[in-house]
Amino acid sequence: MMDRKLSTRIKQANIEYHSSMASTYNIEQPHYQAENTNRVEKIISDLAEKTDGGNLLDIGCGTGFVIDIAKKYFDRVVGIDLTQAMLDEINPAENVTVYIGDSEDMQFDDESFDVCTAYSFLHHLPDFEPTVNEVFRILRFGGYFYSDADPNCFCFSELEKTSTDNSEISECLGSEIEAIQDVFSILAKKYNISEETVVMAEYRDLSKGGIDPYELIELFESTGFKSAVAHLVWFLGQGHIIHSISSETAFAIDDYLQSMLPVTRNLYKYFTIIAQK
Repeated sequence: MMDRKLSTRIKQANIEYHSSMASTYNIEQPHYQAENTNRVEKIISDLAEKTDGGNLLDIGCGTGFVIDIAKKYFDRVVGIDLTQAMLDEINPAENVTVYIGDSEDMQFDDESFDVCTAYSFLHHLPDFEPTVNEVFRILRFGGYFYSDADPNCFCFSELEKTSTDNSEISECLGSEIEAIQDVFSILAKKYNISEETVVMAEYRDLSKGGIDPYELIELFESTGFKSAVAHLVWFLGQGHIIHSISSETAFAIDDYLQSMLPVTRNLYKYFTIIAQK
């Protein structure tokens, strides 16, 4: 279990960090690219079909990326986030309710949600176990958890240790490396916050070099989920190929790299998890 003081620092850093970016979040984040929105919508619509579109909880809901999709498929959508400035940016809807709160101690009844989502959220947590326990508690039996866009440690660790001085490195790979190695100072200057705040807020990707998706799967299984599957997404340069060549080419490359797993796991930046209680 993590030291309580460090846990508090990480949560406070997340509030400061996300408050600074709230007003521009929706126009700056790659989540909102059509190719990603379509991918996520397919997953959420599938989960709605499996659960009859009842109640969905989005943890770390931010400005409402998942909420805007889920409200089309679920009867009731609830969002929870630590940062009020992010919640203030959410588009209101009759079937949407949002709360400020901590994922480690959510004030919801046992077995009250059919689906729980967490998009680009887990890597901000000081400790996974308390949140996973809460997700298990509030999900109905047979309900689903879905997370996405968390950093794959096998890729991030490679990018962090690779030097851009090598003349054999392509421009595309060089930009991916620089985005990881220089991100502390870039984000600190952009949002007028300290580099320490950025490091603490992006705790699992910048401080810890990403997350091992397979270790996380073990946690879900030990918590009591009857199934949990990780899927690697967004290989290095995939967005560039989509926009400079074609989606069909990018998807064909993805199919090939997926068929070569686990050897190709270092090439994927992020991962999803879908777990069923």
